[in-house]
Amino acid sequence: MMLVALMAKDTDPLADGNNHNLNQKGFPKTLLMLPTLNEADAIQTLVREAKGSGFKNILVVDGYSTDRTREVAEAEGAEVVLQEFGKGKGCGVRTGMKLFLERDIDLLCMLDADVTNIPSHLLEMVRATRQGRADVVLGSRIRGKRDPEAMNALTFASNLTVSLVLGAKFKRLFTDVQTGYWAFTKAAVQKIYPLLHSTGFEIEIEIFVTALKAKLKVCEVPVGFRVRTGTSKFSFRQRFRNLYYAMKYLVS
Repeated sequence: MMLVALMAKDTDPLADGNNHNLNQKGFPKTLLMLPTLNEADAIQTLVREAKGSGFKNILVVDGYSTDRTREVAEAEGAEVVLQEFGKGKGCGVRTGMKLFLERDIDLLCMLDADVTNIPSHLLEMVRATRQGRADVVLGSRIRGKRDPEAMNALTFASNLTVSLVLGAKFKRLFTDVQTGYWAFTKAAVQKIYPLLHSTGFEIEIEIFVTALKAKLKVCEVPVGFRVRTGTSKFSFRQRFRNLYYAMKYLVS
């Protein structure tokens, strides 16, 4: 997707459209949230990459890991908190949103913490919000460049099918509503957060549907996708759970 170049203030690191300058100036008013559960093998790499991409405020929201995820993240300079509301990714995401709203920060980004997602690919997503093109941005792994072994055929097909069906409900075309890449303006989180109830992996679908029902500006940007580090928590059972919630939101 081509991003339209708009006028920006001289103090905005996105003003010149140069990602190198953006990395140097960083994101002092942006919070990068990383929901985690037993990602000790991946979190060091991800935090270092995020810092190298200009993210200064990194919040690891941990789901009570039994490995050294929290210790490794703190050693790399990330802020670490334990999630509220219960177990599951949805509880971690909601905790991060709650903390974001309590701070003097105007943009929230989110990445999965298994190294499949690439922090530098958030830059175009941030640009879309800064330029006023979107309140919520999804990173589409379907439209972006993927490592050959990063996404199997079943995952590709199920993600695309759910995305096309849910997008059609709102007369829009989306390809990856179950993505781990997100960017939100503060106004968007203020509208979305009070309406979220998911506890598990269905949180992405709920965020997507809630944002469109709230008539927020939502767009999609192609992003890369790598082979994960460590063991996936997204089981076959979770895939069917997400399909259930997709159908539930489709008829709601």
